[in-house]
Amino acid sequence: MGFIRLIFLSILFFLSSSVFSQSIDEIKLKLQTLSAWSDTNYVYRFPHRIVINPTFFIRTNTLILQDVDKNGEEVIYKPNSPLRLAFSGSYKWLTLGFSFRLPSYLNNKGNTESFALYLGTQTHYANWGLDFYFVKNKGYYLANPETVIENWEPGDKYIFRSDLETLDIGFSTHILLSHKISLKAALNQSEKQLKNAGGFAIQSGINYSQLNTDSTIIPISQQQFYNEASMFKNNAYVNINVRPGYAYTFVHDDFYATTFALVGIGLQFQSYNLGQEHDWGAQFMPQFKFQQIFGYNSDDAFVKLMFTYSTESYSMKDLKIRNKFMLLSLGGGLRLM
Repeated sequence: MGFIRLIFLSILFFLSSSVFSQSIDEIKLKLQTLSAWSDTNYVYRFPHRIVINPTFFIRTNTLILQDVDKNGEEVIYKPNSPLRLAFSGSYKWLTLGFSFRLPSYLNNKGNTESFALYLGTQTHYANWGLDFYFVKNKGYYLANPETVIENWEPGDKYIFRSDLETLDIGFSTHILLSHKISLKAALNQSEKQLKNAGGFAIQSGINYSQLNTDSTIIPISQQQFYNEASMFKNNAYVNINVRPGYAYTFVHDDFYATTFALVGIGLQFQSYNLGQEHDWGAQFMPQFKFQQIFGYNSDDAFVKLMFTYSTESYSMKDLKIRNKFMLLSLGGGLRLM
């Protein structure tokens, strides 16, 4: 997997160098030019400097494997993704937070070891945002044993693969080209949307994904349909993507609903193991991201319910894989000073 990692790090270094190659004076000049970005008839900027925000959330990653001819059944793996409680506090532009697990409703399906780190910013100017994430899960359960395991009955113990480990690292940036809509109002409530508005958006980024196991994750009953891919054990890829889309916010008094949809394509460089030997590949892969937010945003308090869904699909010889990422969160906060 070393070559794939080298590609990822090289591209990330190039992007970082391009961003920081501009002088401080050039950046200040551009910010001054954009100082009147928002239409104040549509967007209000809160003067508060301190924000406290507790949030409950579930974040999960589903792996769906299918033979390319679709003669067999789908094989679905999911992590044990318990509810988490997060606390964050903001002072002006700086935000710090932490989260911890709550008792899981899926404990009878195994215990996933996980670590996640998210860093991001959402600015006022051009709705520009920058995000970084690092997510590692170890331990997935087979979510559909009734269709791929012979003689499995409801009430039987789920198959848990403690050796199935995934790693996802990503870096992305986005802009939304409208003076009348605010992503800060939708995402972190540091602004307020006053009227209905929409605008076109574009997101681009790079991500590295890796999957490792000790032995094949294709159940015995399905291996006949996968040919060379029946002994699939691991893979890694770097994906460079561009996703154009559209965002729209509907407002009624202090209540709002924001829909954000992006559809695009990624160029993927692959390294994978279908048995004893490694192989390489490259392909274009379709990508989709959808975000729906419902919220209440008053002068001193806010509440937000958010659903985010994204998917990637790619193939390796006789195997097709879909990666589905889902986040469901419910939170609220207070503004002080």
